[in-house]
Amino acid sequence: MKMTTTLSSLVTASLIFGLASTSPQSHAVELSGDITFTSDYAFRGISQTDEAPAIQGGLTLSDESGFYVSVWGSSVDFGGQGTLEFDVMLGWSGALNEDWSIDVGAMRYGYPNTEFAGSNFYELYGSLSYEAFTFGLAYSDDYYANAGTYFYLYGGYSYALTDNLTLDLHIGQNEYDDSAASYLDWSIGLSTEVLGAGLSLAYVDTDIDACNLCDSRVIFTVSKGF
Repeated sequence: MKMTTTLSSLVTASLIFGLASTSPQSHAVELSGDITFTSDYAFRGISQTDEAPAIQGGLTLSDESGFYVSVWGSSVDFGGQGTLEFDVMLGWSGALNEDWSIDVGAMRYGYPNTEFAGSNFYELYGSLSYEAFTFGLAYSDDYYANAGTYFYLYGGYSYALTDNLTLDLHIGQNEYDDSAASYLDWSIGLSTEVLGAGLSLAYVDTDIDACNLCDSRVIFTVSKGF
């Protein structure tokens, strides 16, 4: 059975469970969100906006038990083949102890006005964090544009340079059925907060040759949570 069918059932069942768990007699829920402007929407090292700016935003409904449902959207530019990405995420996150925490779930990537066959796809994800380190894995059995099985293995580290300035490091390995398409992405950035808004400046690159959307660039991002 395709994972898309399995995940559809999982999402439906979990949403029903989530709605039931938000009744007045049960756990308290919280709604949060953010809006973001970025000079380039880079997804795992590859520009989704033809290296042009993007507007993004998301909403998350979370339960005190750790379960959450999120929706997220961004402008994209696929050369006339789509202008919008809209994602839905269902997961659970929580602390295992004082140092370790975990985040697991399922996500649907949606491109409602894209004409590519197989553009919408599902992904399972999980990450484990220890202090300032994060290690994660994502998996899809029917990746974007019918690319087949896909794994994404990544690691990240955030180091506080000062009370309000953080060094952010990231590296990820993208693995496809076709090993020739596999690639490495990485980024080095600085992040801070000014007047309640998050600011970041990051150098992003991949090891893909002869690809304008995959080459090195500096990306500036400003975001505001609410």
